[in-house]
Amino acid sequence: MRKPQFIQRDNRKRIFFLSLTIVLLLLLNFLLSFYIWFRPSHTAYEVGDRTPIPIRQKISMIAVGDALIHDGVYKDAKTNKKGEDGYFVYDFKHMFTEIKDILAPYDLKFYNQETIIGGKDIGLSSYPTFNSPDEIGLDLMDTGFNIVNLATNHTLDRGEKAILYSRKFWKGQDVLAVGSYDSPLDHDEVVIQEKNGIKYAILGYTTVTNGLKVPNGKDYLLNVYDEEKVKEDIEKLRDKVDVLLVSMHWGIEYVHEPVASQKEIASYLSSLGVDVIIGHHPHVIEPIEYIGDTLVIYSLGNFISAQEGTMKRVGMIAAFDIEKVVKGSDKKVSITNVKADLLWTHHQKYKNFKVIPFSHLTESELKDHESIYENYKKYVSNDTRVQIGFIK
Repeated sequence: MRKPQFIQRDNRKRIFFLSLTIVLLLLLNFLLSFYIWFRPSHTAYEVGDRTPIPIRQKISMIAVGDALIHDGVYKDAKTNKKGEDGYFVYDFKHMFTEIKDILAPYDLKFYNQETIIGGKDIGLSSYPTFNSPDEIGLDLMDTGFNIVNLATNHTLDRGEKAILYSRKFWKGQDVLAVGSYDSPLDHDEVVIQEKNGIKYAILGYTTVTNGLKVPNGKDYLLNVYDEEKVKEDIEKLRDKVDVLLVSMHWGIEYVHEPVASQKEIASYLSSLGVDVIIGHHPHVIEPIEYIGDTLVIYSLGNFISAQEGTMKRVGMIAAFDIEKVVKGSDKKVSITNVKADLLWTHHQKYKNFKVIPFSHLTESELKDHESIYENYKKYVSNDTRVQIGFIK
């Protein structure tokens, strides 16, 4: 009996698809055999040195000059209140309200405590042998400062007792105070701090003591600059930190250009691997420059004082970035984004002291302040890498 036509058609389809499948399998088998036959017996990869990804880290720093606390300044800060110690309380905070917000974005904030904080029980005093109230230190910390130089020509003004009081005061604060110590151990235990993965330390020295001598056997009370001592101090630290800063109290008062001794010291410190030198003592501003890779700020001038004369009332505020780039085993630290601006110590016959950026001044506070700014900014720097004028 003959099969129906539709069954014959189905059988033909099955045969066609079966045949097609067999052909495809044979073709795939052929291609696979071809690949296996002609491929290399092993696959080799050349592994070269991988280029490491750079790791970039940064901290920022800002610095001002001398807190030179004449009696005109602390009398303006005196209140009618007395503290638990029975002495009058002083309030300097209002003098720095124009500065506080400027400091806020920076990691490290430096100033020079020109006059010693030696304790009220020995009596506050002014020029020529100073002793300043605790509150100036407390209020400048409240303003934001966290690094303080204590090595100045006035550190010895009121003797060892004042120095020991000063050191006790600063060791009780959350601040890095350098240049004056209360024992050999305190002197030798240089503090290394770290911020954003960058380790840093600062040393402080003075070249001048106003003819006063450190007591015999107690050199730790004041770091007086000496080449061999400085070299020894730096060599102990250099390999332990990423960036090394030195605070230098040096130069000649009321001179806008660094003298030969400053240039010689700066070159020497640079040769020892110092990254930044922050200078003070002349009470007027002196230039910023690079010596090799070392940033040198010769003098920041006065931050606040009761000295008269325009040149002594114009101070400098300087800022910069410390950048570290780590690439594999290589490390490079550089000082970049250097900028500076000018400040004015305002008062009205020794009343209402206030530190004001030139960009915030009015004519009533300082007549012809714009022309004074133009005149004094020429002392800041001739280096095109230094931006002059950054405070809005």
